[in-house]
This record gives sequence, structure tokens and C-alpha cells, in this order.
Amino acid sequence: MREEELVSLLRRDPEEGMRRVMRTYAGLVLAVVRGKLPRHLFCDADIEDCVAQTFSEFYCDLGKYDPGRGSIRSLLCVIARNNATDKQRQRYKEKGILSIDDENIGMYGDVLSYDGGFDAADDRQLLTTAIAQLGEPDKEIVIRKFYFCENSKAIAEKLGLSVSNVDTRTHRAIAKLRSILGGKQ
Repeated sequence: MREEELVSLLRRDPEEGMRRVMRTYAGLVLAVVRGKLPRHLFCDADIEDCVAQTFSEFYCDLGKYDPGRGSIRSLLCVIARNNATDKQRQRYKEKGILSIDDENIGMYGDVLSYDGGFDAADDRQLLTTAIAQLGEPDKEIVIRKFYFCENSKAIAEKLGLSVSNVDTRTHRAIAKLRSILGGKQ
């Protein structure tokens, strides 16, 4: 079924249209969700829940859908990715896990600030890119300390380091960030 026919069916008969949408795009939505949710933290029920939530959100916002702004396929992919990211963040928060790989570090960019010096979106992006260059465990230490406001003792316990090691790495990481960002040592 072509996109235009599917949109027409959704407007005429939303329930039948949704059945068609689900038959057509269930595999795609499942692939998007599975790609975002690591198997060691999420069971099949979590993944199925996220897929169902994606179709539910699409159905609830059907009245707002504008085919001129994008295809059903692309909209479902965006909804699925956002739902999976939200579920991932929630699980990581519950388990005390911090995912700060290069792909996810940008999600901290809206809140990272240091003495109010990084208010503009471009500056925040520069900062998150610089933090991504630090390497482990310095990258995680900086985000835990300055984003999550964790103290050195808590960070040391989570990373299996000594408190003095965390403090030294923090000091060196800040110096490296200054250098990367073009500031004075």
C-alpha cells in the first residue's frame, strides 16, 4: 500500500489504518528500538512495551499528523527512537549506570554548564565534544562530578578508584578541557 493510500485509510478508518500501519512498520519500529536498548539491560517485554508505546503515541497524535512534514515511516522511527532513549535513560538512572559514549554524550549538553560560561547552544556542543575526547574514566568522572553533582567518594566507589585518584583525574581533566577549548592553563 502506498503512503498516500495509508494516510487516506487512517483518516477514513483509523482502526483499520492502524492495523495496516502496524503490519507494515512493526519490523522497522522493532529494529529501531532493539538498536537503542542493550539486551543485557532490557528484556523482550521491555522492547515490546516500547514498540507498543510508539504505535500508541502515533495513534493518539493522528489528528496532528501532516504528511507534508514527513512520512509515516520517518515519524514512527523518530517516536521509536525517542521512546527507546527515554526508557534507556530511565533504566540507567534506576541502576546508577552512566552511558557517556560518544553517541549519547550530547544528551547532557543542555544542562552542562561551568560558571555560566557555556550558555549558548554552540558552546554547550563544544563542551560536550571536548568531554567526549577525554577518554575513560576521565569522561565519566567529569560528567558524574559536574552534571550529576556526585562527590569524589561516590565516584570513587562506583569506578573502583581511590578518592585521591578521582580528585587528581578531575583536576587534570579540567586542565585538558581548557586546553581543548583554547583556554589558558
